Formats: sequence, C-alpha cells, structure tokens
Amino acid sequence: MSYLRSIEISRVEMSPAEDSTYTTSSGSKRASYSLMGIKLLELVLVIICIGLIDEPSTHSHLRIFITPRVVALCYVTFGSLIIYTSIYLIMALFGDATPWRTSTLWSIVGFILLIAATALLFRDWSTTKERNYWHPNMQRLDLVLAAASVSLVTTLIYLVDVLATIRFGVSGELE
Repeated sequence: MSYLRSIEISRVEMSPAEDSTYTTSSGSKRASYSLMGIKLLELVLVIICIGLIDEPSTHSHLRIFITPRVVALCYVTFGSLIIYTSIYLIMALFGDATPWRTSTLWSIVGFILLIAATALLFRDWSTTKERNYWHPNMQRLDLVLAAASVSLVTTLIYLVDVLATIRFGVSGELE
C-alpha cells in the first residue's frame, strides 16, 4: 500500500482571547448612559402626561373638555411611548443595545406623534376656554392645559433625543 501516505494535519493558531482586534466594541459608555438618562426622563414625562389627561377624558360627564379623537390620539401616543421607552430601558439594562438607526426612527415617530397630540390638546383647551361658559369646577380644563404643557416639554426632549442619537451614532460611539 504504497499509495497511502501519512497525512499530517496542520494546527491553526488561534488568536488569544485578550487580543481586542477581533472583538467588537459596544460603543461609548458615556453615549449609552446619556441616552438612557434621556429615555428615563422621557418615560417619566410621558407617564405624567397620561396621568394628567386621564381625569378630563374619562370623568367629564356634564361638559366636554377634550374631544374623543384627541383623547384617542393621546392614549395611543402616550401609551405606545411608555411601552417603547420601557422596552428600550429594559434592553439597555441587560446590555442589549438597539441599533442607533432604529432608535432614531422610533424617536422621530414619537416626536411626530407628540407634536400632533400637543397641538390638539392646546386647540381643545383654547376652544373650550373661548365658549364663555364657566362651570364652577374648571379643574379639568387646567388638567388639559397641564397635559399639553408637559407634552410640549416631552416633545422637546424627544427632539434632543433624536439629535443626540444621530450625533453619537454618526460619530461611531453607538452600535
């Protein structure tokens, strides 16, 4: 059996585990913590908005302080942003990073929804105020104005979130 020769298997040297050239970096901790802080602030403000809008939308039996379509838009906007922001923060807590382009897209959608909800809340407050009928308990009208004001601040925070995410993502500090 001269045709059988001994075949030698060569060893392939693997790179050591300490070598960082083969591992991907998860981005800057400063960028991640900054965005987590912004998201936490957004979550708190959106929870405040949904709490403020609940009383005028559900307990206005004698007088309508806010139209049903605006209530629907507010609940969809605030509810979906609570869900999204909570998921983002839970993922960040476990070290699973959302790609910056996806996060930017969601923040832009949240920004647009908040602009619409804020504008309609201010419109309802203004039209209700101009009817010249003042019920003895106008606290619900004040809650509509407070919800619109907090929603406006939340809209600006979302704009800051979009700009910060784009800045950190383009500079390579995020995945």
